[in-house]
Amino acid sequence: MIFSFSIFGNNKSQLLRMLRNWKLLSPRKILFLPHILSPNEQRLLIFLLVSIIISGGTFLTRTYIRLTIPAPAHGGDYTEGLLREPRLINPLYAGSDTDGDLTRLIFSSLLSYTGSGIPEPDIAQSYEISPDGKIYTLTLKNNVFWHDGKRLTADDVIFTVSAIQNPLYKSPFRPNWQGVETEKVEENMVKFTLKSAYAPFIENLSIRIIPKHLWEQIPPERAGLHELNLSPVGSGPFQVAQMKQNKDGTIAWYRLEKNTNFYKEGPYLDTITFSFYKTEEEIIVALRRGDIDGFGPLTAQKEGEFARDRVSILKLPMPRLFGIFFNQRKSEILSDKNIREAMAVSIPKNDIASAIATSGAIPSDSVLPPKNQIRQIPEHYVYSPEEGIALLEEAGWRDEDGNGYREKKIKQKSKKEEIIPLRFTLMTSDFPELIKTAGLIQESLKKVGIEIRIETYPFAELETKIIRPRNFELLFFGQVYGYELDPFGFWHSSQVKDPGLNISSYASKTADKILEDARKIFDHGARKQKYQEFENMILRDIPAVFLYSQLYIYILPEDIRGVALNTISLPSDRFSEVNLWYKKTKRVFK
Repeated sequence: MIFSFSIFGNNKSQLLRMLRNWKLLSPRKILFLPHILSPNEQRLLIFLLVSIIISGGTFLTRTYIRLTIPAPAHGGDYTEGLLREPRLINPLYAGSDTDGDLTRLIFSSLLSYTGSGIPEPDIAQSYEISPDGKIYTLTLKNNVFWHDGKRLTADDVIFTVSAIQNPLYKSPFRPNWQGVETEKVEENMVKFTLKSAYAPFIENLSIRIIPKHLWEQIPPERAGLHELNLSPVGSGPFQVAQMKQNKDGTIAWYRLEKNTNFYKEGPYLDTITFSFYKTEEEIIVALRRGDIDGFGPLTAQKEGEFARDRVSILKLPMPRLFGIFFNQRKSEILSDKNIREAMAVSIPKNDIASAIATSGAIPSDSVLPPKNQIRQIPEHYVYSPEEGIALLEEAGWRDEDGNGYREKKIKQKSKKEEIIPLRFTLMTSDFPELIKTAGLIQESLKKVGIEIRIETYPFAELETKIIRPRNFELLFFGQVYGYELDPFGFWHSSQVKDPGLNISSYASKTADKILEDARKIFDHGARKQKYQEFENMILRDIPAVFLYSQLYIYILPEDIRGVALNTISLPSDRFSEVNLWYKKTKRVFK
């Protein structure tokens, strides 16, 4: 340690003399120093001691910082606003986003997906897939306990899957588990056997497990009405601590507290509270008032209203594709590829993605959802109304009467020629985002001379009267994928009839073979290559025109750290690895 003696001026000799005589002082004499030193010498001594303490403290602090790193510490609370109150906080049902959010935090799954969409063991210690791809064997961790203290075992896993498969429970997830045999191998080992190899089955293993000892005494017919659906017991990172009801019986909020007996790292936050609101406007007011810390989804148009120095705004891609499906069996005109291609190039996907009100979107004409990216620039059917007009002219459609829409003389079965207008009915749900998008489609196609009439229906009616019987010419709707890509249900010819989801009635033996083979390929790279072949076929044949995939815009407070999210499949997936979220920090040695 070096001190500059020049700062002492004429007292340098005094200080040197003090230092030479320091070693001659005994502890007893040191106590009398204030009495034997002159005022100047006292001031010099105090300065010297303070300098030593400050320098030593600085040295120790710098050394400590150099040898340690910040790490999450326990403590802190987080409050989030949600639209609508929960009804069934139960993995067997959990159909709404709110139900899914709470279920995600309270219950655990065999496997879970990280914020990057990678599957990893959760309550499973490990898993094995047989060489033929038909058998999945999972070994469970021994340290997983329900919130009431009982240990989670293979019996709970078997019971959960059996309940989903049992039609009396009326679980919406039953189709995912049909034909799957479950077997308890040991107390902590379970086996699933499939009739044929199916690589995307691994996502089924992200189903959350319910406690057999609480549910086995409840008749399946009454399961959906039981109080455990609102006072659930799970094995996840958080457990129900308290809930409050409004005077009208609706739920005002749920408070979850951390599970101190959790089997993985964390959780670090002490509590997570969900407050429920009726509209986004109410949620925004609550955020600005400080009643809540975050919420989602945020309307894209309102994103700019929030100061970036107060919150973090995450834009999370979701595998939800929205587009126009053509029903060539309902409209013979649509069998002309020029018409379908003219529509594809006449709709401004970028403008539509920017204009929809409910959420953010990624413009895209791909048949497969984008992954781990915020924006995708369309590479096919680039917006060009001029090209659309040329395609329609080539197909013989012209505006003969000057009303702005095209017509064509077509010979009917009676061999008489009849002037047919280029007109279609576009059907969609009465959801605001879809209604607005349908209007934008209508305006865009009008510019090239295609007349579009719009009909909207409540979702249940749209499904039963329009989609299932394939009773439409044009349908604007969405396809929802999971983490494991599998377009089989949407495009294989075996899915043309209800309850299949091939709503465009697309049929191709070559495409069928590609989809069948891809399901049996466990190597992600090889499977992706197969799907690229399939995608090229769809882009060539144009059974549908896709416009955008959905974003989930999520607001979090800046003091929440440990959030590692790149993509989600469902809104509740934003709580992937929520046990690692933290507000407080401590320093630990490297």
